[in-house]
Amino acid sequence: MLISQMKPEALTREQITRLVFGTVKEVDDGTQTGDCIFVFGGKNLDRVWKAVELYNNGRAPYILFTGGDRFGKWEQTEAAMMRDEAIRFGIPAESILMETMSNHTKENIMASLIVLDRALGLERIQRILLVSAPGHMRRCQLMLWTFMPSWYEYVWCPDDRSQGRRDNWWTDPEEEKRVLGELKKVIGGVKGRYFVDADINI
Repeated sequence: MLISQMKPEALTREQITRLVFGTVKEVDDGTQTGDCIFVFGGKNLDRVWKAVELYNNGRAPYILFTGGDRFGKWEQTEAAMMRDEAIRFGIPAESILMETMSNHTKENIMASLIVLDRALGLERIQRILLVSAPGHMRRCQLMLWTFMPSWYEYVWCPDDRSQGRRDNWWTDPEEEKRVLGELKKVIGGVKGRYFVDADINI
């Protein structure tokens, strides 16, 4: 079903899970490598630890940390905070790329285009490993399809947080609220033409 045809209030919990968190086939199976690990901005360190794990397992030679200061709210950018944590876990500085201008998901992607082009060459990239919160992955994918080169392949590598996962998001009131908000952002984003539509098997 096309996302633009969906109504949030009409979807079952299972359908919401497949739309927001992806189907089982869409999530990383641990085998594919890529040119870069793209870490979306955020304060939760689970995404940093996931990126470190992927790097240490030889899945990609570079980690790109994205995220600015949230419109001047923080003294240190999200990307710098994540970089420092990665270095603390032994990731070499020369394997880390930084994007520090963005303040939200769309900007994470658009501001990263110049960083990726200067460091790797956009034309040389084939596959990117995506790291963010489990419930953020669908929206990330749709925005990447909208703003990144069309030939790129993406591997969903959600972080390993204990709450807010595809198998337990409805058990915590705060996480349930967050996921239902994300559901509306996905459907509303398509209908508002902020990013492309997609046919999702829900």
